[in-house]
Amino acid sequence: MVKLKSFFLSIILCGMAQIRSHASPPKYKLSFTIKGLENKVCLLGFYYGDKTYISLDKYGKDDTVIADSHGSFTFTRDTTLARGIYFILTRSKKSFQFIIDNEQKFEIEGDTAGDFLTNLKAKGSPENSMFFDYLRYVTLKHIEVIKYEKEKNQPMIDTLNAEVKRYKEDFIRKHPGMLLSTVFRANEKPVIPPTPKLPNGRPDSTFPYRYYKAHFFDYVDFSDGRLVRTPVIYPLIKQYLDKLTMPIPDSVIAAADYLVGMAKANKEMFKFIVAYITSVYQTSNIMGMDAVFVHMVDKYYTPEQAYWVSPTQMERLKERAAQLEPILIGKHVPSLILPDTSQVMQSIDSVRARYTVLYFWDYDCGFCQKETPKLIKWYDSIKGEGVEVYAVETNDNDFKKWKDYIRKHKLDWINVADIYHTSNFHHQFDIISTPVIYVLDEFKKIIAKNIDVNELNKVIKHDIELQNSRTK
Repeated sequence: MVKLKSFFLSIILCGMAQIRSHASPPKYKLSFTIKGLENKVCLLGFYYGDKTYISLDKYGKDDTVIADSHGSFTFTRDTTLARGIYFILTRSKKSFQFIIDNEQKFEIEGDTAGDFLTNLKAKGSPENSMFFDYLRYVTLKHIEVIKYEKEKNQPMIDTLNAEVKRYKEDFIRKHPGMLLSTVFRANEKPVIPPTPKLPNGRPDSTFPYRYYKAHFFDYVDFSDGRLVRTPVIYPLIKQYLDKLTMPIPDSVIAAADYLVGMAKANKEMFKFIVAYITSVYQTSNIMGMDAVFVHMVDKYYTPEQAYWVSPTQMERLKERAAQLEPILIGKHVPSLILPDTSQVMQSIDSVRARYTVLYFWDYDCGFCQKETPKLIKWYDSIKGEGVEVYAVETNDNDFKKWKDYIRKHKLDWINVADIYHTSNFHHQFDIISTPVIYVLDEFKKIIAKNIDVNELNKVIKHDIELQNSRTK
């Protein structure tokens, strides 16, 4: 199976494999005869969120078969397939999609020559016959749209789009329970009504955004777990979180809880959305978003809710969240008391400054040797303006070299190191590599972390503006 980039989605697939191995529903049988695939290796794949995977056989290996001399091959097993959109993939990258729903015994014929899609036919699966008809229809309409785009003929483009919309609405009306109808509905966007006026007579400029966000999922059936195994649900979740939600932890946490609340209507949907959000914000490059990860683990990763996670994995997640929680933005910095070059103990809480830059570095680190001179220059330019640097040497191999570096480069801020090997600051402050910068306010609350020296002025300026706005 194609490997997941995310630790959490790996957990999901393990969970799926366990569920399948213990289930004993009627077997499925998918038979194919595709000209052009004679004697070719063919794989059965499926969508899961934003990823595609190769299905596993009963031995836990890629579900792979070799077509015979007529291009015929079959996938069969004594378990049902999870419902969704699947595909056949070949080593030559030739592929086509089909639907797995209630019908799990059918045949598909085709020919890779020319227009592959035109030749696809399904036997024993009316839904796939209609799916192929739709794909052919929308492909022709797309070709026409491209033609009119080149001619800049917007009226004809609008007409074609309206035709496709009517096609989908007619299909939904005739086949309300089919997966394709659920997919069509999920892709519908809310229509924003006319903007109302405020009491002062001016249009409410925020109304379109607020309405669109509030109704963004009106047509998505979160109780339908089939959507998880289609290419549809992931882009919607991503757009909602990335484009319609303010990129600040409190807003994202509220959005995450809203999504999970709707997803509770279906176990598969709940599993996907919880794991996806947790994964995204564990590895987010946006400062402060680790708070979302901590929130997700604290609220949803219990044995009763996260049923797909093993006890070992659960413990690992809890430990990581517990490590990050004390160093989230807005938290008081953990206690840090270390000796300076004269072996005098210096406490971070005793630093008297409006802003304190907590700098974890290593005199022998290449990146530090680039950043430290920048920090020296910045510190010299702002010295005396209520800013102090508390620099922690992370390398305990040679304290003499550390002192020599300080003397040579005239680091006249607070320099400390774990000379007596009594501190656990590496774990406490999540120091995996150096340099690492934290910015603290006068009360020693964390206002920024994991930033470059070049961002210090921006961070401090923003905080000063924020403080001033609160006093007005």
